[in-house]
Order: sequence, then structure tokens, then C-alpha cells
Amino acid sequence: MDTVRNATVQREEHVAWGRLVPVGLLAAVATAVVNTAVYFIAARGGAITQDVVVNGQGPITPPMIAAASVFGAVAGTIVYAVVGRFISRPVRVFRIIAAVALALSFIGPLTIPGAPAAMVATLPLMHGIAAAVIVGLLTTLARRG
Repeated sequence: MDTVRNATVQREEHVAWGRLVPVGLLAAVATAVVNTAVYFIAARGGAITQDVVVNGQGPITPPMIAAASVFGAVAGTIVYAVVGRFISRPVRVFRIIAAVALALSFIGPLTIPGAPAAMVATLPLMHGIAAAVIVGLLTTLARRG
């Protein structure tokens, strides 16, 4: 019985190569839209202010949020493709890699000098949203089952 179940799990975990790029694009757009909406809500509530300079580049803006979200989705799609090519259980391994990457991404907001606590809390929330959308879409819609 375990052999049948393991064969089913492995078959379900293969990457659907024909859907990978469209799902990656969907993840990029969805993540950018949702995180930009969170940005506007947080900015309106005072959690994200324009007087905090990030990495010497200036304040956080909606285009920065959208670009970072798209970058994360593209990077996630590439990692999912590489894992899918070389690992027998790519969904499980990709979820582990994504969880580690998410945990590491929380370091960035903690290092912004002069950032208010609400901003430091909002940015990891946005990272979590991005991870949930990207990982969720890739491992469900771009998985052959």
C-alpha cells in the first residue's frame, strides 16, 4: 500500500512544465497587486512613512513594492523549475526552501535605520503574503497531478 501511495505522491509532485511560465506570471502580477494594496493601506494608516530612507535609495514607494514582488515571483519560479528538474519530490523541497528564504527575508526590515515599529511589522507581513501567493500558486497550479 505504501508503494502505491508513494508513487501517487511522486507523480503529483512533478512540475507541469507547460504551465510553469503562465503560473509564474500570474504569481508575479498577483503578488505585486496584493502587496501594493497592503502598502496603500499601511501608508494610509501611518505604518509606512515617506521619511524613512531604505538602503540609501529613498523611501519605500508603490513601484518599489511592485518591483520587489515581481522579482520574488520570478526568483521563486526559477527556483521551483530548478528543483523540479533535479529533485524527485520538488513540491516538498521547494516549500522548505521557500520557508527558509522567507525566514531570512525578515532580517531586512529589522535593519532599516529609524523605521517605526509599525513599518518593521508591515514589511515582513508583505514578505509573508508574497511567499504565500507565490508558493501557493506554483505548487498547486504548476504541478502535474
